[in-house]
Amino acid sequence: MGTITLALGAFAGVIVGGRKSAAWPMRLLVPGSLALLVGWTLFTAAAGNMVATFLLVFVQGVLSHTARSTFIAQALYADTEVPSLGGTFATASLNVGAALGPSIGAGFDHRPPRWVSARCWSP
Repeated sequence: MGTITLALGAFAGVIVGGRKSAAWPMRLLVPGSLALLVGWTLFTAAAGNMVATFLLVFVQGVLSHTARSTFIAQALYADTEVPSLGGTFATASLNVGAALGPSIGAGFDHRPPRWVSARCWSP
């Protein structure tokens, strides 16, 4: 059920980010990054509450994929000579971050990887 919730949040985030990133990139990235920081902090604090976790999985999926889509779109716009390479590097850097966060918190209980995520998204 959590995977479906995250997928729905990610889908909604990609739709929002894809449609609004050209017109409002900074309006999506700056407040969105701050909202992600707050969301990761709440997510960590609510780790034992299934309802809060369920809702925050969706919200974090929306926020993270809105920011992700906007970041990649901006990389594509900035790299006028080889935009596919810029988009590839942007995507790769986000994937490396997504792999490192849980790796840093591996071996602990379920809360530390979430704190690592909160710290990684802090501006």
